[in-house]
Amino acid sequence: MNNNRSFNNTENISLATTEIFLSYNARFWILLLFDIPSVACALFVLFCILIDRKLRSNIKNHVLVIILLLGIGSQLIDVPFYLNFIVHSSVVPSKPSTCLLWWFVNIGMYDGGVIFMAWTAFERHIIVFHEQWISTRKRRIIIHYFPMFFLILYIFIYYIYAIYYFPCENTYDYTLPFCNEFPCYTYDPIMGIWDWIADITSPTFLEVLLSVAFIF
Repeated sequence: MNNNRSFNNTENISLATTEIFLSYNARFWILLLFDIPSVACALFVLFCILIDRKLRSNIKNHVLVIILLLGIGSQLIDVPFYLNFIVHSSVVPSKPSTCLLWWFVNIGMYDGGVIFMAWTAFERHIIVFHEQWISTRKRRIIIHYFPMFFLILYIFIYYIYAIYYFPCENTYDYTLPFCNEFPCYTYDPIMGIWDWIADITSPTFLEVLLSVAFIF
């Protein structure tokens, strides 16, 4: 417990130090000016895919739709929360539910995007080099739809449990962005290591490896 507190204090000092590099006004306008066109572009691409039957039925676009939805969720919740923090110099409203939602979006949706980027890199190899694996409806259900459905369930079930229900005590510091940066499950020796290896490191490594392999 003392080690966790020491680590938390170190994180807080580090986070507070990084806060001085840019003024609040500069950070606010940079984020706002980039977030608005980013949301508009994401919604436009999503709209184009969904209204066009040919694009909508193309399996190459299905993962793209999921990644766009995860990204839009982050853009519409995570960024506005941070902008609100910049304006008030604290988390508003200052209550645990705000922090939990912020963590879920900032960590869960971001890591979900990383996982689906890795799946996209893997599925690209199937589409290009093993198209016969998805040549029938049954094969598409097994190879294409089922893995996506499983990953969606995994991401939401895992992060809802980890952030909202995991039996540990969160520390909420409303004077810092993200309410103290990390939820308590990340300090658990099992949940924390699993999250780091299975949800962050491995998908990132696989995405890079598969993308490089595709080039060569």
